[in-house]
Amino acid sequence: MPLRGPRHDLRPGSIGVATARLVIVAGICALQYWLLTSTMEAYHGRHRAVTLVAAIASAVCFALALGLVVTGERRR
Repeated sequence: MPLRGPRHDLRPGSIGVATARLVIVAGICALQYWLLTSTMEAYHGRHRAVTLVAAIASAVCFALALGLVVTGERRR
């Protein structure tokens, strides 16, 4: 029975890239939490025009974070 290779990346610098990806995703999540809080405050303050723009910005943040996570999980 042949031995399987390791499931983690052994290339030099791969830990740094993974850490940077994690920090960027955490920053995007923090931005989304702030965006949600400020959007709810604007909505309750009767500023209805802000909510659509904030929803679009939140969707863009979600897509960016999802793209970083998916590309990080994909093995080559």
